[in-house]
Amino acid sequence: MPFHRPKAFGLNEFMVAARRWTIQDRHRLDVHAREVALMTVIWGDLTKEEQTALKRMNRGPYPSLSKALAERLVFLGLAEERPGGTGINRVGRELVIRTLLRTRSD
Repeated sequence: MPFHRPKAFGLNEFMVAARRWTIQDRHRLDVHAREVALMTVIWGDLTKEEQTALKRMNRGPYPSLSKALAERLVFLGLAEERPGGTGINRVGRELVIRTLLRTRSD
């Protein structure tokens, strides 16, 4: 079987591949950093209004959520903007579920 030398990348191909990897890698790092930072938010840090809003959002759409409260929950990383309005994200849902399970076991 003859030996086939792999095709060498040209400089332009290398730059495109490196740029693509960098963008994807940067996105992964941003997501990971955001998740690590958000893990520091605990239930007791939230106001009663924020706790109630998260519980309601965990059950489904919450159309009467105020714009200011929605922005605060997004800033804390517990909710995200969606086409239908602000909704709870995975981090927020995990926080609510953990809290509810802890309350149930006490």
